[in-house]
Amino acid sequence: MDEFEPYIYGAPIEIETDCQALRDCLLKEKLSTHHSRWKESILAHNILDIRHRPGVDNPVADGLSRMWANRKRTSTDGSAWSVLPDWEASSGIRNDILSVNTASDATEPRARTGIEERFKNDVFFEPVVRHLLGYNAGVSISERRRAMHRSKGFFIEGGELWRKSAKATDRVSRRRCIPRTHGFDFALATHRKIGHFKSVDALKLHIHETMFWPGMDTD
Repeated sequence: MDEFEPYIYGAPIEIETDCQALRDCLLKEKLSTHHSRWKESILAHNILDIRHRPGVDNPVADGLSRMWANRKRTSTDGSAWSVLPDWEASSGIRNDILSVNTASDATEPRARTGIEERFKNDVFFEPVVRHLLGYNAGVSISERRRAMHRSKGFFIEGGELWRKSAKATDRVSRRRCIPRTHGFDFALATHRKIGHFKSVDALKLHIHETMFWPGMDTD
């Protein structure tokens, strides 16, 4: 029934089957959880009648189910393609919304070492980086839990540490993280770059859209 679902959905159907277990499942009132779900999935169809017919009395269905048994498969018998491809596949559309990609270069030894050295001795970021890289982020269980909780919203990509936007109103989707010891120098360089006549709010907005470090508003 699962294979013919697109054809029989909503249509009145009659079933002739040699499956005695199906008949018993539909007649019993007390069933296990597994059989109850199976019964509900069957009764969800518009079934008018179910008749049990032994295999010896049903030569057509029995022959169809056995016709390809013990036969050598070839490239032209249709066994290599789906009997019912999705409409995306038949239309030539590639469904790649949910895909599995290879890991970025942050998993390479050189990139991993580089980001570790960059955030070494940083009180805020070092546990986050170690947790994201799969290392031990603390001596005690509480420290490791704190690092796991703090690392939510952060990810490593391209050898850099990024923070995802937490609000739907944010103008950017992510910001690059830098150590706190580099924050003041970056803010000063940005102030000189955009000009001294810009307001403090404009400077903070520009920095908030590109970088993140703890205590950036104070710096």
